[in-house]
Amino acid sequence: MPVFLDLKSIKGSPYIQSSFTPPRHLHSHEFFEISFCVSGKSINTINGVSHAFQNGICVILKPGDVHSLTEYDPRVYEHIDLYSTVDNFKKICSSLHPNLYDEIVNTEEPICFPLSTESFAFLFNQSLLLKEMISNKNEFFETLHSAMISATLSEWVKNKIYNKKYMPVWLSDLLPKFNDVNFVQKNVTQIASECGFSLPYFSTQFKKYLGVSAIEYLTKKRVYLSKDLIVKDSHLRILDVSGMLGFENPSTFSKHFLKEFKLTPKEYRKRFQNDFL
Repeated sequence: MPVFLDLKSIKGSPYIQSSFTPPRHLHSHEFFEISFCVSGKSINTINGVSHAFQNGICVILKPGDVHSLTEYDPRVYEHIDLYSTVDNFKKICSSLHPNLYDEIVNTEEPICFPLSTESFAFLFNQSLLLKEMISNKNEFFETLHSAMISATLSEWVKNKIYNKKYMPVWLSDLLPKFNDVNFVQKNVTQIASECGFSLPYFSTQFKKYLGVSAIEYLTKKRVYLSKDLIVKDSHLRILDVSGMLGFENPSTFSKHFLKEFKLTPKEYRKRFQNDFL
């Protein structure tokens, strides 16, 4: 028999909890639970269906869902939970769409989906802030809590719009590599080859699950990685940064940088380097 957790079970931490060693036993809740994996991986079995739960994957557990987490290494594993009462969850859903709550509670398959890089970064950073606000009894912690749940639901809706299915392991293993300066020097053809796929197949699958082309994703990652290089090392020329990140020429790099941040790389360095120093 699964253990049933009522609202008293989260009384000590009613909004958020980090879990390094999650319970292995089957359990269910009378509240909503949103979980996303921060590091490591495990098997998340929800209503009898097993899913690989790893970095960047999010699940939305409804009241009554029965689940357990197994096959993880407690030395590297961590996920973060957000809790919500039914009434609060309904309120957040209705602020996004009048039919969203009904669609979620009537979804038969477990709600398990990949977070975009931006959404994952937002939720992780805000979870740290939320913990601090709760401990300091900041009056706006409920507002931030609702914003985090709203962002998660919006991401799920976006996944549905793109008709994404659960991300395959090869792709979920690949995505963290895009945060490495050395990795993003490669072009899409090289990356596809390293994954063992032809370029057409790789490109089709990438867009199917991420909603953007591999080239668009790679370009945006390069641009975001360039920010730290520009402000942290004044000895690096913009030309050097452009080459380090795999851009064919500095003008192409500057064009994409300007599009993303509304500043040229030189303007960005001038504005933010003193703040960093």
